[in-house]
Amino acid sequence: MKRGAVAERDAHVWKRHPRDAHVWKRHPDDFYVEPEFCSSRLFEIERFNGGVWDPAAGLGRIVRAAKAAGHNVVGSDMVYRGACCDWVKDFRDFEKSLAPNIVCNPPFKIAVDFVSHALKIADRKVAMLLPTKWIQGDKRSRWLEDTPLARVLFITPRPSMPPGPVILNGEEPGNGTVDFAWFIWHRRHKGPANIGWLRRND
Repeated sequence: MKRGAVAERDAHVWKRHPRDAHVWKRHPDDFYVEPEFCSSRLFEIERFNGGVWDPAAGLGRIVRAAKAAGHNVVGSDMVYRGACCDWVKDFRDFEKSLAPNIVCNPPFKIAVDFVSHALKIADRKVAMLLPTKWIQGDKRSRWLEDTPLARVLFITPRPSMPPGPVILNGEEPGNGTVDFAWFIWHRRHKGPANIGWLRRND
């Protein structure tokens, strides 16, 4: 889809439910934007050796936070949404990682594909921003036990992640209704995952 067509679609096809509901119509690309503290705090408390790649760069909040933390960073996305996107390509079509560490807020409907592919090609760490229910489902919990999941950092306060056009229109998101966490894998990790918290105001 051409860039202009994407912008036109984002401007017109999504609509919000009544304001009191704090619910938005699902974006067709699962393009949702996390609060800036989610990524800036991650890079403050989690160490990443080497460069960082965000394969779902969106508006570039993770890219900018990684750069501010001193990392060499590359961004990509399946749709171009701004200057933080160096490559326009589906992440699942990359055969090699563009950096040792992969950090992103993936499209939720294909998040399992994103995580699986990242674990296949990343040299060091993979960090994915996901709903906390990821740790609870029976099938997924059994799968997670067989991955090098090193840490789960529960985010507090609960972040609001509206569709990208909401942010682009300058609207203020309401209170979050879904719990999220950073799931962090390390290729060399052995044993159970550690649990912690990522607090906005620490």
